[in-house]
Amino acid sequence: MTATEERPAATGTAGTADTARPAPRYVLNASGELRTTRYSDVCGGTDEFKRVVAEESDTAATPEGRAALRGLVDDGIYMLARMEVRLREYQAFRDELARLVESMRAIPEPRLADAQREAETLRALLSTEGAPSGAEATELMVRAEEIRQVANDMEGALRRHKEAVIAAGKAYVALMRERPATDEEIPGWIPQGWLPPAPHREKIVDWLKRSRATLLSDEEAAKLPVGPQGREPWVQFEDGGVMPLRVVRWNEEVRNFHPMGTDPHPRGRLYRRRAITSKDAAEAAARAAEAAAAAAATAEASPTTLGATSAAPASR
Repeated sequence: MTATEERPAATGTAGTADTARPAPRYVLNASGELRTTRYSDVCGGTDEFKRVVAEESDTAATPEGRAALRGLVDDGIYMLARMEVRLREYQAFRDELARLVESMRAIPEPRLADAQREAETLRALLSTEGAPSGAEATELMVRAEEIRQVANDMEGALRRHKEAVIAAGKAYVALMRERPATDEEIPGWIPQGWLPPAPHREKIVDWLKRSRATLLSDEEAAKLPVGPQGREPWVQFEDGGVMPLRVVRWNEEVRNFHPMGTDPHPRGRLYRRRAITSKDAAEAAARAAEAAAAAAATAEASPTTLGATSAAPASR
């Protein structure tokens, strides 16, 4: 990750007028190649980071362990960078809405009161009997035209308001990268052939339908290396995590998504609290020591049992 840099604004306001907007400024840099994160959010990686430091000090002391911890830190900053890109898209949407609101406020109000006065005058003129004279007929037509002009102004105002609302709707659809929701179990816009097996399938479909996760655009997916099964859809979670759709897995113990084959440690959520005291670390170390002792006892018991069996005299 590098320091602040400028990049072109995301094209997330389809259907709006072409207006010059300043490019967003990014604190983090997510313009590099997309990659798979070990968890779907920063919390999952932070939990694992704290667990390893507290419970696996020997591992953390090795070059490999340090590299794994740095990888979790890199994951966290990468996910923050991805979330920053999304934040800038929301802010661009906010600015686009503000521009549309200002354009709507600038639309002149139709002269409805003038039309009402003209109508009242016409009613009075038409209350008399007999055919209107030339001058009277001219006045009637002129006043009727005034009402029609107000109607023309009203139609123009409605059209301009409608155009702004349609532009806002298109901007929203582009921002959310979604199609209208359907009542189907799996909407047609979700590539079913790439979904993971149950129960992970139902969980990621639910997140996609609720916009807690989105499919990367074709443009972004094209930046990624071709997988073993060819070009495939990738999913980004609302908290910044990115991974291929087919490898998405849900872990109920830690309440987090992760890529297939990288199961999170079941005690990860024990480190969800923001502050970890020395007592917490000591308790975690004690739990780790107990687990190690139990594993050692099991390992010692197995050879003894096997030796006793082999030393027994043969019955034949």
